[in-house]
Amino acid sequence: MPVPRIEDIKLVSPRHGAGSRLWSEWCFLRVCFRHVRVRLLLMGIVLLIGAMLVRALDDPGRDHSWVDATYLTFYLIFGEPQEGLPRSRVLQVLFFLMPILGLTIIIEGIVDFSLVLRDRRRFERSWCVMLASSFQDHIVLVGLGRLGYRTFLTLRRLGEPVVVITLDENNEFLEQVRRDGSPLLLGDARQEALLEDANIAKARSIIVATSDDLANLEIALDARKLRPGIRVVLRMFDQNMADKVGDGFNIQMAMSPSAISAPTFATCAVAPATVNSVVVGDQVVAMQRWLVRRDDPLAGLTIGDMMRRHGITVVEHSRPSESRTVCPGPDVACAAGDGLMVQGPIAVLDRLRRERVAAAGAES
Repeated sequence: MPVPRIEDIKLVSPRHGAGSRLWSEWCFLRVCFRHVRVRLLLMGIVLLIGAMLVRALDDPGRDHSWVDATYLTFYLIFGEPQEGLPRSRVLQVLFFLMPILGLTIIIEGIVDFSLVLRDRRRFERSWCVMLASSFQDHIVLVGLGRLGYRTFLTLRRLGEPVVVITLDENNEFLEQVRRDGSPLLLGDARQEALLEDANIAKARSIIVATSDDLANLEIALDARKLRPGIRVVLRMFDQNMADKVGDGFNIQMAMSPSAISAPTFATCAVAPATVNSVVVGDQVVAMQRWLVRRDDPLAGLTIGDMMRRHGITVVEHSRPSESRTVCPGPDVACAAGDGLMVQGPIAVLDRLRRERVAAAGAES
């Protein structure tokens, strides 16, 4: 039975414009404009001074409006005067100086702007900080290892805006994050300035998933200091320590990946149809695929009947040549040939499988 993959998750549109690709491109253009704004200002000053000199010192009888004077100055920048050389010495100097001064500013600005557009990496940090500052109710993800990257994929496919912080400049997943258009900040998240750049003050939650337990705890405490009440999801390799940290520092979720995956590994060895498992209280609750057969104890029962009689729930229901239904209604009846994704205590699911095997043996 194939294992469900993150890539199978149905894409969800971003909850607001700040999480969309179009918004990230707009923020990048704003960074480009910020970079060339000084040159644009100088260009405006040159045009303004030239227009003022033309209006004040041009030959008598030439009464230029502000539009005409600015238009004449603009053409002077490109060495194309629209009228003959004026008699004013100041304007004569202006006629020769303006093309040199103007083209220097324009050409340098055009070349620099083109370089910015071609090479985003030069201004990636400025762009990412501006994009992150536009987010609200977003998620800050610290650490981009395999766990962090798969967490990132899941969040993005759910339409959640994410700001990623990672220390490793050679991380294998950096290009995938850049291609997605999400803000990416390179550096040590233990520096509070980096959390501030990620706009932690307006974040909904922070996921700390680096491979260093002490660094994870320090980052979580820094985030709580910068934004009291933020939801913290903390990765720790020792589940006992994770439980103590969660209780001692009031962190909502501190967990060990090995502790989470262990029940699934164990139940997959016991029941091959298992998809996932979790420990709830003192019981192992498994999610398993189930093909309803004619001699099945679930055949003919509705979803509600399964809950009442056996204490199991149906997460997914499908019929041949029909689309799958997630969380079907309680009145849906199951017939032979239906496919189910059932969830319940592993002991209950094991008992039902034994009843099916026994019923099939009695008929044969």
